[in-house]
Amino acid sequence: MSGSNGQPYASGVTALSGLTIDVEKDWLTNPISNIGAPKTDLSALPRGLVKEYGSDYGLNWADLGAITGAAINSTSYLGNGIVVLGCADNHVWRSVNYGLTWINLGVIAAGGVYVISYLGNGIVVLGDASGHIFRSTNHGLTWADLGVISGGLIFSMVYLGNGIVIFGDQLRHVWRSIDYGATWADLGIIATNQIYSMAYLSNGIAILGDISNHVWRSTNYGAAWADLGVIATNGISSMAYLGNGISILGDFSGHIFRSVNYGATWADLGKIGDQVQSMSFVGNGVVIFGDQLGHIWRSTNYGATWTDLGAMGANALPSAACLGNGVVVVGSGVNHIWRSTSAFGNDNNFTQYSFDKTIQFGCLGAITPNVTTYLAPGNGITQVNEIKIRVTAPGLLGNLFVQQRVASGAGGTTEVYTVRVNGVDTAITCTLNNVLIGSDIAHSVLVAAGDAVSIKVVSNNAVDTSADMIASLQIS
Repeated sequence: MSGSNGQPYASGVTALSGLTIDVEKDWLTNPISNIGAPKTDLSALPRGLVKEYGSDYGLNWADLGAITGAAINSTSYLGNGIVVLGCADNHVWRSVNYGLTWINLGVIAAGGVYVISYLGNGIVVLGDASGHIFRSTNHGLTWADLGVISGGLIFSMVYLGNGIVIFGDQLRHVWRSIDYGATWADLGIIATNQIYSMAYLSNGIAILGDISNHVWRSTNYGAAWADLGVIATNGISSMAYLGNGISILGDFSGHIFRSVNYGATWADLGKIGDQVQSMSFVGNGVVIFGDQLGHIWRSTNYGATWTDLGAMGANALPSAACLGNGVVVVGSGVNHIWRSTSAFGNDNNFTQYSFDKTIQFGCLGAITPNVTTYLAPGNGITQVNEIKIRVTAPGLLGNLFVQQRVASGAGGTTEVYTVRVNGVDTAITCTLNNVLIGSDIAHSVLVAAGDAVSIKVVSNNAVDTSADMIASLQIS
């Protein structure tokens, strides 16, 4: 049996008993992004995009407690539920379940971590207080020190697309990379003072702010910069792009400034909160910022007006990141992480969908009870022999979602769904005990081109009545 490229598959892969299908040719869907729905809404997934569940983004917050050992200065979302954050004690922390739980990767940086930026394709870069740049090519799992790049503390960084990333430092320099952060060029002294914030707007337009209140603007992907003059009142500390040409910035005096023409001109909205520490655009017109006193402020009209949600503790909130589907995390100066999810659901009844590529398995009709079987690619029937889908490009496999039309029945009847790679069980599992929907967003595994993926189903009861199911996985 041969693949779509005419080459024979690996030994032992034969029709049905070891069927292998090229994901990108047969069972790979088009990209789907930024959708979500309560699990109680069983028709949400078949209906397609679900956007009506976004009216309270960033409104409800929960304190996850003291997570890190030092102030959380930077947070970045990498997709597929993966978040990384950097701390003042040189540590990097990583979450694979949309910021719900965290793993300490240990001391990564040479100094306090102030900026982390995701460049796509699993590539992440961070800058620290010693001028070092560190780079990861596997979604933040491991890091390589590129050495001292800047002569000063790296305060700000932003990705501009097409492999172009820039950062600004304490010495007023802007540095630029055109190869996804692998090498860097010094553009020289650009700003009037230390560069604390940057944002990418659209179509090559980027802005930066310094602590002398100036805004600088580039229209050629950061290659050259024009000084727009004094905009802020007391040092520009944070910037964010909200789409449709709308940008906002905050300063150390608590003023918010807003632009509706891609950063060309700015209007002062006045003093809103205390010193602005962090900003994040959540979606549906919702944007938040955290201030020096620990308050979170929220706007639902693209930053035009603001509401104080109150203090999330009594300390500064120097980092914030939107994780999609209304999930936001904010890091505090006293090691706490605050997390917001939509009131339409919480972690027990809200399924995240943010798919780059998906693999689909299924079973039309009843499963075979009280035995081990395997789901078929697409919507076939369960098989005694393992049927696999071959991955044609490397990536991170995870985000298992399972839905059934008929549940297993009462009396302790369960099924355990386990994702397998190359015939070996992984940690990606989902157990359904007389329920219709389940998921595993906590586990993921790296897969290489040519790896074969399957889903094993173990039924533990002879009267198991489960029928008509679909299971999907994401590769990002």
